[in-house]
Amino acid sequence: MHTSPHPQPYRRTIFAALMEVVKIDLIVVPAGFVVAIVFWIIGLGSQLPYSAIPEWAFALWGTVSGLSVSSLGFDFSLAPSLVTVGLWLLVATGAKRVARSTAADSPAESDDDPGGWWALMGTALGTFVVAYAAPLLVAAVLVGQATVTPLGFLRLFLFLVTAVAWAFIRVRGIGDIPGLAVIADDTWTVSVGLARRLLWAAAALGAIVLVVGIVIRWSDVADTVQVYSSPVAAGIGLIVVQALFAPSILFSALSWTAGTGVSIGGAGTSSAFTSTSAPVPDVHVLQLLDGDYPAWTAAAPALLVLLGLLCVILGRDRARDIAAQSWMGLGLAIGILFVALEVLALFAGGALGPLGLSGFGPSALTSALAITGWIGVGMAAGLLLIRLSGLHAEYSEFAEDDEEYPDDEDATAGAFEEDRTTDAFDEDEPESLADDIVDEDEPR
Repeated sequence: MHTSPHPQPYRRTIFAALMEVVKIDLIVVPAGFVVAIVFWIIGLGSQLPYSAIPEWAFALWGTVSGLSVSSLGFDFSLAPSLVTVGLWLLVATGAKRVARSTAADSPAESDDDPGGWWALMGTALGTFVVAYAAPLLVAAVLVGQATVTPLGFLRLFLFLVTAVAWAFIRVRGIGDIPGLAVIADDTWTVSVGLARRLLWAAAALGAIVLVVGIVIRWSDVADTVQVYSSPVAAGIGLIVVQALFAPSILFSALSWTAGTGVSIGGAGTSSAFTSTSAPVPDVHVLQLLDGDYPAWTAAAPALLVLLGLLCVILGRDRARDIAAQSWMGLGLAIGILFVALEVLALFAGGALGPLGLSGFGPSALTSALAITGWIGVGMAAGLLLIRLSGLHAEYSEFAEDDEEYPDDEDATAGAFEEDRTTDAFDEDEPESLADDIVDEDEPR
């Protein structure tokens, strides 16, 4: 007989989720007001009213979460991705605490009540999402002048879903998720580790591409700060602003490398294969998108292939683990990589003021797919190299216990019998003549 869980666990679960949301809001909202006050003081010469402070604070909260806002006659939908990553970690950590407390209090799933555990966990995470998203949407729309566009709603949805999914998997693993229970724990562990390695390596590659571009275009980059009245102060300020958008900038560098490029308003796309001339604001990294490139930059996608290859074959133990999981583990790692890059792609584009930033960023539809494709080619080549090398054969000696150990036992047994046979023959042989010689001192 199916019985509903006692309402007391639900009340505790909902209360715990609400308390976690309150903790997050007590950090995010005051921080938004502090930033808004700083910008209001900077713009004091424009005689801005005090009402601009709460408007900017909630507009910033909405923009960081993926929404599109309008202020001072401009559209802002390009999220400061470094702040977005920090807020995502804050939300994911709160969701993990909710999932952990719910998992500790929830009853074990049984045949009599198969949905009791899922109902309690769904209530916890659903309450967390609704309690966080509802105040955000109300404050951003009514006060922060936000507009809920399809893209903005999709980004907010993915922001929350990925944070909650990460929290759930960290607490419970993948065994409770329908459709993923067939994946072995070892396969999941190796795939997640490989995907994490690929993401960090991709970030490093994006930084290398930016450094090389700055070296090639050093004169153009240096001239960007000369248009300001105080070049030194402008250079420091621009570096800080670019750091706030660092994840989006690194992803744009990867998109440029993959050939899908970066769109600059309506002036075209700049990539390793094509160049464009467009008016862009005087910002260091934006100057790298304007103008022609050397002919050898057309080989830039090979860097992504090399990245995938090296992430698979470097490290003897890691290569053995990847070889053991074979194509299943490799495909799962590629899938995780694509999901992460696609979320980054959605947050890497948007509008941020006039000129070239009115519609800026890599294509959300093709950039993540192209980057994953080039890296996947290198990963497949790396797995083939491992399989063709002696490393895979060496690993198989330890991995295939059911096939190798019986043979070893038979060989050992055969050697033992051979030794016994040899001893038997030795016993049947006549003793040496030297044994019959009696010592002269021995009494006869």
